[in-house]
Amino acid sequence: MSADAATTPAAAAPKEESFADSILTKYKTAGEIAASALAEVVKKAVEGATLLSLCQAGDAAVEAGTAGVYKSDKKMAKGSAFPTTISINNVICNWAPLPSDAESSKTLATGDVVKIQLGAQLDGYPAVAAETIVVGADASKPVTGKTADAIRAAWVGAEVALRSMKVGATNTEVSKKVEDAIKELGCRAVEGMQTNQFEKDVIDGKKKVVLAPEPSSRPDTIKLEENEVYGVDITVTTSKEGKPKVDDARTTIYKKTGSTYLLKMATSRKVFSDVQKKAGAFPFNLRIVEDEKRARMGVQECVSHNLLTPFEALADKEESAVVAQVFLTLATNSKGAIRLTPAPRWYNGSGDVVKPDAEVGEATKALLASAVRQTKTKAKKAKAADVPAA
Repeated sequence: MSADAATTPAAAAPKEESFADSILTKYKTAGEIAASALAEVVKKAVEGATLLSLCQAGDAAVEAGTAGVYKSDKKMAKGSAFPTTISINNVICNWAPLPSDAESSKTLATGDVVKIQLGAQLDGYPAVAAETIVVGADASKPVTGKTADAIRAAWVGAEVALRSMKVGATNTEVSKKVEDAIKELGCRAVEGMQTNQFEKDVIDGKKKVVLAPEPSSRPDTIKLEENEVYGVDITVTTSKEGKPKVDDARTTIYKKTGSTYLLKMATSRKVFSDVQKKAGAFPFNLRIVEDEKRARMGVQECVSHNLLTPFEALADKEESAVVAQVFLTLATNSKGAIRLTPAPRWYNGSGDVVKPDAEVGEATKALLASAVRQTKTKAKKAKAADVPAA
């Protein structure tokens, strides 16, 4: 994106969209920045790259991208909506080490299944994206077997969600369609992974779609309404149970809760002040606090008094499992979902790099072949079909 184009984003929403043009443009521009940053990390995710260097590269790309747009509005909040995470093999999410953590020097190896997630926000409107790659894979050394099936299943699940999240659909209808499609490929959705409603300064809104929820934590049934934004997290596994566990890696990602408390320690007050200024309402990595030791000390009191909530690193209980992810951000509209983050680039449903053994059923194939958004012609035909014969 050029500096000139970014200063006044050209991707204005069509007048037919119900969202205010300015808001939809901010979501879409944030999505483009997130996708561009993600592509930068994918390029760097080669054998020998460290987790820390990849996380730093992603965060820097988001900061540079958001700094280059809306330059005339000096007061607009811009930056990260979710810090860069690099989760490998059976690790599900939230690996984002600090320099002192053992994982910081961990390097990628050929064959590693790498999930890269990050997000950007403009004026508080967030867009988060994630995709999965395999280190060293290319057309001459394609991904096969269960790894290919998992990557395919995550992509299929995301595309099914994109086409199923229509105005009037319920969260349970969407989750069933997605889970069924994933199972057709011999995989299963990781238990309890959530698709949350996004709003201004919010990435964990009240409305949610939960894949494979525990019986004790099933969400209330809700209907999707027009002009809602969702962060769609499709995380799949090849394990038999699909149950996550807390990983051994130390927690490095936190988010403000909205609660209030008068912190006792000066260190805690300074850390919380830094967090408020730099991250606002969005999740952040403790690296944004310059003094790592002070950050570790201060965050403890903030968490114990519910000022910050931790995002623990999770892993599949089955160590040999392959976990793959696609995360996209979309807006609901009467004509179908509006994709706010571009499609994954490393694997987008076809090509010579990923060669799955399994395939989806005919109903899922038909759904994947259908348009995400209804055209004007189809809308007119549907409307005419609703008119009773004379």
